[in-house]
Amino acid sequence: MAPISHAPGHEPGTPQGIDPQGVEARSELARWISGAGVFPTDRDTLIGRAQEQGAPDAVLGTLRSLPERTYTNMADVAETLGYGKEEPGQG
Repeated sequence: MAPISHAPGHEPGTPQGIDPQGVEARSELARWISGAGVFPTDRDTLIGRAQEQGAPDAVLGTLRSLPERTYTNMADVAETLGYGKEEPGQG
């Protein structure tokens, strides 16, 4: 069996287009803002949700750095924060 090849700099189990640090940061952020019916939403609502969930100051600061606009999903938030953009059909 031939070894599985990955794109340069891409680690197995990490979606193509996002590095391991981006995956970790996105996961930590999602812990505080994800849930049923959260999206679409705006920055201030995301901050409020994170506060209600008891998010640490670092997470709140990250959310406060977002531009004021509507976010369609967690991937939209993550991409805006520079965590990378998952490439469809890869991984």
